[in-house]
Amino acid sequence: MKLDKKTERIAISLLDKGYKNAANSFSALTNDGITIKPARIEILQNDWRVLQNLKSEDELILLTTSMMGELAGKSYLIFNRREADEIHAACMPPKDNEQAKMMETEAILMELDNILSAAVITEFSNYLGVSIYGDVPHLSRISHHDLVDKLTHDLKDTGIEDCFIMADTEFVSENNSKLRPQFIWKLTSDFLDRIGSVDTRQKDLV
Repeated sequence: MKLDKKTERIAISLLDKGYKNAANSFSALTNDGITIKPARIEILQNDWRVLQNLKSEDELILLTTSMMGELAGKSYLIFNRREADEIHAACMPPKDNEQAKMMETEAILMELDNILSAAVITEFSNYLGVSIYGDVPHLSRISHHDLVDKLTHDLKDTGIEDCFIMADTEFVSENNSKLRPQFIWKLTSDFLDRIGSVDTRQKDLV
């Protein structure tokens, strides 16, 4: 299918609604109120440009969640070391033990991925009237080079009409600190067909 403006607009709107709902849940884990919003969203259909805008640091944390049920998809949530440390600081008291801090950080990021992916998947599910859910996320510490290799492999496996939604996601706390993890969604052509065919007059996208 051709990715038309209507389908693109709806997909972005559903993503935005999911982020707003996720912010409330994530704020409960932190010492500060958190706002979560897409800072930049680009939808790429069967396009290798998704690899050109990835975080370039040597040490990255990647959380991968597969979408299960009636429709298939996958999400990739990417943090650099500074972002991971700041999220830990927002949720936990300071720690001198680096091993314990690393384990706590990974647990927090797993929970954050659960919150974000579940919120967005719920919006897709409600809008389309289908049963879909996120599988248990997988966390890996990865270099930029290995991240490119992984996504290259996934791109080779994708159908010609699949697409990627690439979002630089801004987390803003009450003390004005800003983090920008990246969230990438891989959606199948069937997913896009369903989004484009729904009668928007019966749906609330505000």
